[in-house]
Amino acid sequence: MAGETVMDDKLGDLTTRERRILYYTIHKFINDHEPIGSRTISKDFDFEMSPATIRNICADLEEWGYLQQPHTSAGRKPTDKGYRFYINELLKIQELAQKHKDRIIREYNEKMETLDDILLKTGRLLSTVSGHTAIVLYPDNKHFEISRLSLMLDKPDFKDIGKLREAMQILEEPENLGDLFRPDTDNPDAIDVKVGKELNEPSLTEFGVIKTSYRLGDDAQGSLGLVGPKRMPYGRLIALVGAIKDAVNSAIRRVKS
Repeated sequence: MAGETVMDDKLGDLTTRERRILYYTIHKFINDHEPIGSRTISKDFDFEMSPATIRNICADLEEWGYLQQPHTSAGRKPTDKGYRFYINELLKIQELAQKHKDRIIREYNEKMETLDDILLKTGRLLSTVSGHTAIVLYPDNKHFEISRLSLMLDKPDFKDIGKLREAMQILEEPENLGDLFRPDTDNPDAIDVKVGKELNEPSLTEFGVIKTSYRLGDDAQGSLGLVGPKRMPYGRLIALVGAIKDAVNSAIRRVKS
């Protein structure tokens, strides 16, 4: 535990160029799904640093636990700690494409008469727009809408079908989903992102979860969000989940009025 604390504290000590290289490496890995070498970083991005300096920084970031190498001759990819850095940076800047904003407004302006109508639409819309599996937890914390779990099968991240089936079985269990998507009563308006080992489930170490809460009233809350590979485009999806949450809250208020 002491070693983990030291490495966590190191994040605050990273220099501007160390942060830029780390952010860029993770962003490129998410887009390309290939480990990123220091030569690629040097060619692709103007860091105003020599290739040797970039190599040394990448080695330091690996030593500090933010990057890892699949093998010695390969480039580097993010660890869970690296993803956590990336997510924390994206939480500061949440932007959603205007086309998605327009679609969300249009969908939720349609007449809906019950909570079930709203939540069914929410799961379907969230999975369609995001391209990832959507989860909607009802306020009783026992009933769920799981939209397009089969999308997992199309992700190149999950090549081991046996492990994927095991993970999908975990996600289909209401008790497990309750643990993963239970609303945060202390900070209900926040968007919560967990990756890999942060999910506390061995079968989900290659997954990420983005979730937030919606309100049915002063006390009752449910939650909604996405589950997918760790290599998700977090910036876009965090903004999408936040926009959907706001639309759901507005739709519920209209139904109740």
